[in-house]
Amino acid sequence: MKNNLFQGSVLAALCSVATLPATTFAADYTVYGKAEVQIANTDTGIMRYADEGTQIDAPFSRIGIKGNHKLNEYFTAVFKYEVQVKGFEHDDTNEPFAARNTYLGLKGAFGEVVVGRNDTRFKYSEGKLDNFNETQADISQVIAGQDRLGDTITYTSKYWHNAQFSFTYAPKDDNKDNEAGFAATLIYGDRNLNKTPYSISISHVDSLNNIKASRIAGVYKFEKLQLGALYQHSESIDGAKSGNGYVLSASYKLDKWVPKVQFAKDDSKLRQTSDASQWTTGVDYIFDKQTTAYLLYTDLDLEENADNSVALGLKYKF
Repeated sequence: MKNNLFQGSVLAALCSVATLPATTFAADYTVYGKAEVQIANTDTGIMRYADEGTQIDAPFSRIGIKGNHKLNEYFTAVFKYEVQVKGFEHDDTNEPFAARNTYLGLKGAFGEVVVGRNDTRFKYSEGKLDNFNETQADISQVIAGQDRLGDTITYTSKYWHNAQFSFTYAPKDDNKDNEAGFAATLIYGDRNLNKTPYSISISHVDSLNNIKASRIAGVYKFEKLQLGALYQHSESIDGAKSGNGYVLSASYKLDKWVPKVQFAKDDSKLRQTSDASQWTTGVDYIFDKQTTAYLLYTDLDLEENADNSVALGLKYKF
């Protein structure tokens, strides 16, 4: 009887703690994520992020927690722990999670410094350019440098006269090519296109994930029309491979419908084994800010091979 009373008391206490607001422990945090399901048919399976044949998957679905804790009038601790939740196939049950952005750091009048796994600031520079982000038509299919790396230090400044500077550093012992590497980005405008209808970025990466590259990217939103462009020169650290790439994207909002198109081309042979080009067209149907249905068709052309994929998907962000 006493044991039952004790268990009941503990359960009641846990339930009380669970219902307290997040700020009770002097920290503000948010649990967030993206649930996505996609049915896709892919021709040959050459392209990344899509297997040959008809597949049902949960591309880049995730769950995470992020927040901050004010330490004093000068410093605030910031953190993020995020994992990718893999698809529905039986093989995924052995390793159902994969690491995404996970870090801890400080922010203040100086900006923000975090340590851990994070998107390089070279990847960060793309902003809202990629109309088919996190699908088989993602620009990383052909464009190098779209990396998320562990054991990095990331600095992001506050905005100053509509400009923001950010920097990624990876120590020699933690970098894949055993060399200290960095990425630096300068952005003018709002990369999320909320405060300004435009964003222009200049970025350079050196010795991160075995590449050296420079890019300029821009996105402009005029009423319902959004246009984007990127140019990039890339080379491998050993100099054996080099070339140029570019991306052009466009979308137009028609009430809840958003038709869009994108073209990407690269001849550096860093992401694919030969010159590569990819064009994609699709349409989104936006139910609300959290829920979107989409249909896309993408075609990847290499020198000796080709692949195409058509996909129907539904994603929900929370």
